Amino acid sequence: MKVVRWISVAILALAGTCLADDVNCSSSGIRPGVVPPCPSIMDNVSRAIDRMQDFQRESAKMTAAIQAARRAYWKVFPDGPGVKAAELTFLQVLMEKDFTYVNYALPLGMSDPVVQIANVGMMDMDNMGKFPRNVDDGIRPYAFPLFANWITALRRSQGREHDGTFATLDIMKTAIEDRSNYRRAYEDARNWAEFMASGLDIRKYLTPQIYMVNEMEADIALAAARAKPKDLPEPKLASAGLYDFFVKNFGEKETTAAAAKTLAAPKNSIGGLAQRAEVLVGTYQQQPSPNPYLMFLTQLANATPHNYALALCLDQYGLMGKEAVFTLNSKEQWEKAAATYRQLAAKFGESAIVAAAARIKDLPKDGTGGIRGDTQSKGAIYWFTTLLKDPKTPLPESGLFLASSYDPRWIGKMVIVRGTVSRVDVDKGKFPPYATIHFKESKDDKFTAYTPNAEIIDEILPRGVTSLAGSAIEVYGDVSKWKDGAGVRFLMRNNLKLLDNNGLANFKESSPEWMKLPPATPSSNLVDSPKYLGWKKFPVGSKATYYVSMLNEVKPGSNQYTKTKIATNTFTLASIDDSRAVIKEDAITYRMSGPPINSTSDLTYQAKESKATNDPSTTTTQGDETLSINGKKIASHWVSVAMTNDPQTFTKTWTSDEIPGGLVWLQSQSHNRGPARTISNTLYAPVAGVEPLVDDPAAPAATPATNNSLPATPSRAGSAPTAPAATSPAVGPETAPREARPAVAPPARTPAGTGDQAEFMTHYRNAMQRFARDGMQIRQAQRSVAMKSPGAAELQGALENLRKQQQAASMAMAKQDYAAADAALNAMEDALTAIEKLTAR
Repeated sequence: MKVVRWISVAILALAGTCLADDVNCSSSGIRPGVVPPCPSIMDNVSRAIDRMQDFQRESAKMTAAIQAARRAYWKVFPDGPGVKAAELTFLQVLMEKDFTYVNYALPLGMSDPVVQIANVGMMDMDNMGKFPRNVDDGIRPYAFPLFANWITALRRSQGREHDGTFATLDIMKTAIEDRSNYRRAYEDARNWAEFMASGLDIRKYLTPQIYMVNEMEADIALAAARAKPKDLPEPKLASAGLYDFFVKNFGEKETTAAAAKTLAAPKNSIGGLAQRAEVLVGTYQQQPSPNPYLMFLTQLANATPHNYALALCLDQYGLMGKEAVFTLNSKEQWEKAAATYRQLAAKFGESAIVAAAARIKDLPKDGTGGIRGDTQSKGAIYWFTTLLKDPKTPLPESGLFLASSYDPRWIGKMVIVRGTVSRVDVDKGKFPPYATIHFKESKDDKFTAYTPNAEIIDEILPRGVTSLAGSAIEVYGDVSKWKDGAGVRFLMRNNLKLLDNNGLANFKESSPEWMKLPPATPSSNLVDSPKYLGWKKFPVGSKATYYVSMLNEVKPGSNQYTKTKIATNTFTLASIDDSRAVIKEDAITYRMSGPPINSTSDLTYQAKESKATNDPSTTTTQGDETLSINGKKIASHWVSVAMTNDPQTFTKTWTSDEIPGGLVWLQSQSHNRGPARTISNTLYAPVAGVEPLVDDPAAPAATPATNNSLPATPSRAGSAPTAPAATSPAVGPETAPREARPAVAPPARTPAGTGDQAEFMTHYRNAMQRFARDGMQIRQAQRSVAMKSPGAAELQGALENLRKQQQAASMAMAKQDYAAADAALNAMEDALTAIEKLTAR
C-alpha cells in the first residue's frame, strides 16, 4: 500500500547519500569513469518531494473512498435497499484505514517520533508532534485511547514495554490475526463513534438500555486496561454487566428513567452532550460535563434517598483526582459500595439510612459534594454518619438572598446570592488575575462577587456569547470584605451558574437563624489599628523592604539548617488620611528553577478595627531589644506568642517606631510535619539591594540542642531564630559550642489586633484541612516541576504562591491581625485551587 510504504521510502530519500563503495556510481564529477555519477543531495530531496506528493494523493484517494462508503451506508440505514452490502463495504474501508495507522504505530510505538513522519509527508504543520491524521482525518477521538491500548497490548505481547524499541517483523501478521478483546473494544468504540457522528436522530433507533450499554462500553474498557491485563473482559458483556448492577441495586425504574433522560438530551456532532450537565455522584462533584455517562450517573444516584446513600458508600479515596474516572467505571468499585451499604443497613437499619440520606440529598451542595453553609467543610459523609447516630442533628443552613438584600451580617457566612450582572472587572497583569462581578441591584457597589479564577466566567458563557453583562446569575461562597464593600468569593466552576429568565422572579429568600440576630454594634469594640499607626507619622512615598526566607532543620535536634530564599517584598505608602492607609506591595517571589515572579497588590489598613480576643491556648511574653541589622541599630519591642502546650511552636515579632510600617523582624517556628523544626524569617532591609543580616558580635556560639532548645537569632555566623521565652537556651546552626544568653521577659501584655478571632480560627482550620487533603496534588505538582513536565512553570508559580501566602498568614497571626491573616488564607486557598486545576489536566 503506497500510503504505508511511503514512510520507509521517505526516511531513506531524505537521509540517503550515495556511498561510492557500495553502489555502481561515481561520487566524483572530475575523475573520468564509465559509471554514472551518484545522485546529489538535491536529487534525493527532489525524489522525496515527489514521494510526498504521491503520498498525499494516495491519502486523499483513500479518504475519498472512506467518505463515499460512509455516505452510501448512512443513506440506506437501517433497512434500505442494499444496506448489507453497503455495511460490508463501509466496514472494509474502515479496516483498511485502521491498518494504515497500525502500520505507522506498531514497529516503534504510538509516541515514537518516526510515526509522525506522515505529518511531514502531508505538510500538516498544525499536527507536528502528534499522531498522524492523513487518512480520513485520523482515528476518531472517542476511539483513539482504545486504539492506543490495542497497539500497546500487541507490542507488550512481544515484550516491548516502552515505545522506541523495534518490534519483530511478524508483529503485523499478529495484528491482522488478532482476535483479542483489546481489538474488539477499539472496533466497538470506532463503530459507535461513527454512529454518533452520522447525523441521524439516534433516539429513533435505540432503547435507553441499548444506548447506555454502548455509551458506557469504551470507558469501562479503558478502566479495565489500566491494570495492563493480557486481555480485557469481553467489552459488551462487561458494559451490560455494570448496567445490570445498576438495575439490581438502584432499581429498574430509576435506571431506565436515567438512561432515557440521557438519551433524550441534545447531543453535539460527536455524541457528547450539547449542553454540559451537572455532575454529582455521592460526594463526587465536578464542573458541568459533556459526558453522557456522568449525566446518567448523576440522574441515577440522586433519584431516591436509597440511591444517594449507596453513592455515598463509594470509596472516597477512589474519587480523588484522576482516580474518579476509574472508580465510576468499575463494577468492582460499585460492588464494594453496595457491600458497605449492606453493612450499614445491618448496623443501623435501612430505614435509618434512607432517612439520613433524605435529609441531605436535596440540600444545595458546595462544589465538593458537601452541604452549602457548612463553614467547617465537614463534607456529606460526616453529616450522613452523624445523622445515622443521631437523626435529630441540626444540619448547616446557607442563606439564599438577592444581591439587593445585602446585610453586614452576611460577612463570615456561606451564602447563595442571585442578581443581574452589570459588568465584570478583571485585574489583568496580576497573579492571580481576580475577577469582580458587579450587580445591577447592589447600591453603590457595596456588594459584589469575586474569584481568583477569572476563566470560570468565560467557561459558563453560552457559545457565541462574549460577555456576562445583563445575565442573571447565582453565586455561592463565603462573604468577606472586598474592595470598598463586601463580596461573595467563589473558587469553582459549579459555584457560579447562569439562570433563566425566571431565576430572579421566582426566587424566595431564606431566613437562617443567624439573620434573626441583631446586627453587630459597630463602634464600641473598635481600637486603633497597629498597622495603620505604623504608617501614620511617615510621609507618602515612604518604603520598607523585607527579605523572606525559610530555614529547615536537617534532622530533629541537629540544630543544622538549610536556608531557602522565598521572596523580597517592598511596601510603599501610597496614600493616608484619617480613616485609612493605602499601601502598595511590590513582591518578588523566587523559584527553584526559572526566573522570579513579580507581582503588585494594594493593601488597605483602616484606622480603626475590632479589638482582638485573647487566645487561651497561647502564652505571650515580651520585652525590649536593640537589634543591629547590617550595622544599623534599631530600638525594638518584641512580642512572642507560643503555644502553651508546645512552646517550640511560636511566633516572635520585633517592631519599632523608626521603621515605616513598624515591622522590623518576624520569626515563626513550627514542626507540624514531624519533630524537625521549620523557621520562617521576614527581616527588614535597612540597606537597599543588600540582603539583611542581624549583627550579633557578642552573641555566643551554638550550644548542643536539648529537648527544650529553640533556635536562636539569625546572624552573620548563621541563620537560626531567636527563642520566644526567657527560659529557653539560645541555640544556632553553628558547630562551635557557646554559652546560652537569656532573653528579657518583662510582664506580659497582649498586643492589640484586628478581626474576629473565632471566625478566623474556623477559616484557619478549614484551610489547613484542605491543605492536608490536597497533599497528593501538591506532591504531584512538586514531581511535575522537578521533571519539567508540561505546565511545570505554572505549577511552580502556584507552589511558590502557596508558600508565600502561608508565610503571610503566619506573619499576620503573630500580630493577631486576623483580618490580614484571613486575606492570606484566602490567597493560600487560591493557590491550592490553581494546583488542583493544573494537576487535574
